[in-house]
Amino acid sequence: MSNGLATVASGLVGLAAMGALAAARARRGRPYLADGLLVAVDGPADPVLTAVRAGFAGVEVAVRLDGDTRPPVLRLDCPMPDGEPAPTFEAAVLEPLAALVAASPLARVHPRRAEPFLLLVHADPGPRAGRPPHQRGGPPPQPARPEYEALHHLLRPRAELFTTFIGGRVVPGAITVVLTGPYWSRADLLGAYERYVFLEGSFADLAPGGLPVTVAPLVTEALGARLGWDPREEWDEFPAEARHILRSLVGAAHAGGRRIRFVDVPEHPRGARTAFWRELRAAQADLLASRHRRALARFLRKPVNRERKHRAEPRRVAVPDEQQLNDR
Repeated sequence: MSNGLATVASGLVGLAAMGALAAARARRGRPYLADGLLVAVDGPADPVLTAVRAGFAGVEVAVRLDGDTRPPVLRLDCPMPDGEPAPTFEAAVLEPLAALVAASPLARVHPRRAEPFLLLVHADPGPRAGRPPHQRGGPPPQPARPEYEALHHLLRPRAELFTTFIGGRVVPGAITVVLTGPYWSRADLLGAYERYVFLEGSFADLAPGGLPVTVAPLVTEALGARLGWDPREEWDEFPAEARHILRSLVGAAHAGGRRIRFVDVPEHPRGARTAFWRELRAAQADLLASRHRRALARFLRKPVNRERKHRAEPRRVAVPDEQQLNDR
């Protein structure tokens, strides 16, 4: 073979090897983002696969009960083309999760990751017209009991997949389901002997008389409102007082054995969004969440700058394991 033909042949072999490597990487998905949460309350219609392909450790979806079917069906509450029904929660969320767990050697959603995948479920039982969708805060118009019953009946046949509370004990599973938003009834969880869901609590639950960690292992806070952030202001860097408040909130949650995430984090402008994410990461917040999955994934893949000024002192605690939960 001439030198020219040998060069071409070696080049083709190299291209084939590169293609095989790219395909393998596509099958594996992106690097795992342990503190990344995809907010998919407004779509896409395949939230689980989108989140897992990007490497996120969890996803938040919104559901509603479709009363036009008999029996009523729990569907994703996301925009769809005219005349096309939203996918069911079972088809778009539970079935993909079950398939991922079945294909994993460790029986987990992400291969080679032992920690449970976090599934946040936001209920929106009222009609979308006349009020902002997925509104947070404020008293619910009524408990979301029908949504909870529908969700419970969907989870129970796959109970082996989920972190379960049974008889006062927490048994970890491949997926931890946390109910978020103001429409879920706390009474449904507090009175249950066996359940497959938990609640996202508030900072009031850290005080005596609040929800125990076996009910609310995750707490949330509206960060923009708490810090007094004005969208008209340019916050490319955090004021010292805002930084102190943020770190105090994270420290309080961790001292109570809870994980913490913040909502009301500005998505625009980009400079303010990046400043908030940077401070959340420095303060050791457990989850960074956004609808902008590509921007958040790029941010989380960047190495942490350990030399950055104003870096928070390490105060992150491990996610409470079974024994810690059961001892509380």
